[in-house]
Amino acid sequence: MTELLLKIFVKDYKNVKDSNVRTKYGTLGSIFGVITNLAIFIAKIIIGLLSGSISILADAVNNLGDIGTSAITLFGYKISSKPADRDHPYGHHRVEYIISLIIAVIILSLGINIIVQGVSSIMNPAEKYDSFPWVTVVILAITILIKLAQSLLYSSLGKRINSMPLRATSIDSRNDVIATLFVIVGIIISYFTGFTQIDGILAIVVALFIMYSGFDILKQAANMLIGETPENEMVQKFIDLLEANPEVLGVHDIKMHCYGPNATFASAHVEVDGAKDIFLLHDTIDNLENECLKVLRINTVLHMDPIKVHDPETDRCKKIIRAALEEINPKLTFHDFRIVSGPTHINAVFDIVVPHDETKKKKEILSQLRKIVAQKDSRIHIVVTCDDEYTYIGNKSDD
Repeated sequence: MTELLLKIFVKDYKNVKDSNVRTKYGTLGSIFGVITNLAIFIAKIIIGLLSGSISILADAVNNLGDIGTSAITLFGYKISSKPADRDHPYGHHRVEYIISLIIAVIILSLGINIIVQGVSSIMNPAEKYDSFPWVTVVILAITILIKLAQSLLYSSLGKRINSMPLRATSIDSRNDVIATLFVIVGIIISYFTGFTQIDGILAIVVALFIMYSGFDILKQAANMLIGETPENEMVQKFIDLLEANPEVLGVHDIKMHCYGPNATFASAHVEVDGAKDIFLLHDTIDNLENECLKVLRINTVLHMDPIKVHDPETDRCKKIIRAALEEINPKLTFHDFRIVSGPTHINAVFDIVVPHDETKKKKEILSQLRKIVAQKDSRIHIVVTCDDEYTYIGNKSDD
């Protein structure tokens, strides 16, 4: 179904990196949601009023909220597709996360509303059914199929363009499927047992499930707005692209920030042979920045770190440092290594990366490092800068 709708309504639908195509995906999902949710709301409100079922009326109100959610999503995609401007130099992509927050709040508020109505239904139970309401059950079953189609469509569209709002609406539609199933179960139990309070009890159960999913969406959206660690796969692709260039000897101090789908910015330090022509190396760095943008769509700034290559004294000192760090903690790595030799001592200057769970032990680590290095070669004086692992992304560049 998704493939067919995309072929009909979205030109160049496979080019999901294009912001205009993303907007059309969101528009397709939103319009589909508005039309189908409106039809479901009308059907449920009619049978809810005729049957006097609180859970059906609550479910109808939930679908009314879904119409608003689809409209908000449509508006959000229009805003997020706007290009960068003076006040928003990194674009408007994070509007998608704000829309997800709004959807989460709507889901939570609807959950609270259903709980209130469920308690009211328990306190004031409806009358028993005189006959089994086949028409009601059939209509509810049809709405389940429509909601299931919504959920599958939203999920498929969301995966194709990595859209949090579409994934959130997919979860919301899935919740509606479960909610309506519970309503049908309540009708069956109520009819055969005469226990009409089951209507309100099941409404509360559904509301709690809905609120749980709302909190989950809220948490995900909030984390994205605050700033999460980028995906390992994205970081590894970035490192692999840089290290594939023969002039790159190592990569470290990677900082990557996501301002929304297809809006990633990164910086990194790239080690190069300091004996080579600086202008040729600078040209290599420029080409790498352009390649990162073209291939990975990552806006990149690279800092060039010149290092000595095949220098016997540098390699000897580096080997001593590597062995010392390995002895202290195998997780410790280092980079930006260079030496400054004098008649009486050698300054070994470098950065080490301290694992997150060891950050409180920095002084102890440095003290152990100095002691071990002094035992191996008393002429080596270490000059160290410590990087925290949680602000550092990169591979070992100490080989």
